Amino acid sequence: MSKRSESVRRLLLPLGRARSYESGQTLYRVGDMPDGIYGLLRGRVCLSTPNDAGSVFDCHIAYPGFWIGDLALFARSPRLITITARSPVDVWFLPQAALTDLLRPHPDLLADFYALNHQNTAVALRLLANMSIPDTTRRVAAWLLFSDESLSDTDGWILCSQEQIAMMNAISLPTARRILKKLADQGLIELGYGRLRVGDRGRMSEFCAT
Repeated sequence: MSKRSESVRRLLLPLGRARSYESGQTLYRVGDMPDGIYGLLRGRVCLSTPNDAGSVFDCHIAYPGFWIGDLALFARSPRLITITARSPVDVWFLPQAALTDLLRPHPDLLADFYALNHQNTAVALRLLANMSIPDTTRRVAAWLLFSDESLSDTDGWILCSQEQIAMMNAISLPTARRILKKLADQGLIELGYGRLRVGDRGRMSEFCAT
């Protein structure tokens, strides 16, 4: 909401209330009917969706500043993704009933929610495009670049296990470990326990483009 005008923030923020979740708790699941919109204040969440092979695909890790839930709410349709806390999480929840009441006298606010949906659609399309990169090393590098752009208050560390990186890039765990070691050996990333960070975004971008 930081990109919305001051007048819009004054209208929306008083409607919300704080909610907290422990790591592993679900904010909502695929198929749930919408109840409101969630803004991530602290921690990180994982977005996942079922695929046609019968398994669940973890597609994105989101950090503070991320808003979600508007699409199903305004479409009056079931949720398309599952949101799970991957750490202790605090959110600012805007309830559906309060939003509906606010939009009656302020229908122009819909443009602000379209802007939010546009931003989330851009994320989804970029993730999809990066998944089409045939070279697995560059696919992982592109995923790391995108994840680095999403960071807010983690000192540059991408908080994600190697197992999650493997799943999100549709590769095996041994392949993910081999690729991460290769990137680290070239000085492109720094590895830590359950986390890693991009060393030089310029060099990493050049690596992805070659």
